[in-house]
Amino acid sequence: MLADGKRELLRHRVFVVLAAVFLTALLVANMIGGKFFHLGDLGISCGVIPFPITFLLTDVVNEYYGRRGARFLTLVGMAMLMFAFVVLQVACALPPAANTPIAQDAFVAVFGMSPRFFGASILAYLLAQLIDIQAFAWFKRITQERRLWLRATGSTAISQVFDTLVVNVLALYGATAATGEPIALSTILGWAGMAYVYKMIVAVALTPLLYVAHAVVTDRFGLRPAAVDTPTGD
Repeated sequence: MLADGKRELLRHRVFVVLAAVFLTALLVANMIGGKFFHLGDLGISCGVIPFPITFLLTDVVNEYYGRRGARFLTLVGMAMLMFAFVVLQVACALPPAANTPIAQDAFVAVFGMSPRFFGASILAYLLAQLIDIQAFAWFKRITQERRLWLRATGSTAISQVFDTLVVNVLALYGATAATGEPIALSTILGWAGMAYVYKMIVAVALTPLLYVAHAVVTDRFGLRPAAVDTPTGD
């Protein structure tokens, strides 16, 4: 049996590890989101590769640290996104040295995220995260300690509707494609629909990892899930 002080220290350490993986996946997803790849006839942002990890970890944090912990993680994530954006803008604006190994145009093309795309990403992220946290808590009140898969997948299914629509419509509506033609709303909605399906497939595929994380945190570290409707979960 762990002493209370050691258990509390362990809870903090587990949170730091979960937060570190969450923030890494979040930042990488935003940095690579400007590149699209083909899935069938539709293009999907590369950001959807690491991004599903963020809502998996949000659910793990929500399960063990309650809504308060999940909201704190969400706000830290938003602050780090804004910090990264400012640093990248400064780096893009600095005049390149003559011996720079990466040309200025190439650097700006990769890291010079437009304020519009960044704003869409931030708004979609914050809205989806807050909805996911509330939906997870709602499902948890219904399922209690049972059906972890249902509250995780259910909250993701609801929140990612908003995330996918907001980020795609705000970032792309009125923009022009590489051909110089405006991107049609129907095309944007098609991309959003495909991205949503992809996210849900990945979310379901990650369900075993959710149970692995649950087992590790509970059995290996001895932490118990946050109780339903307690101050810890507020």
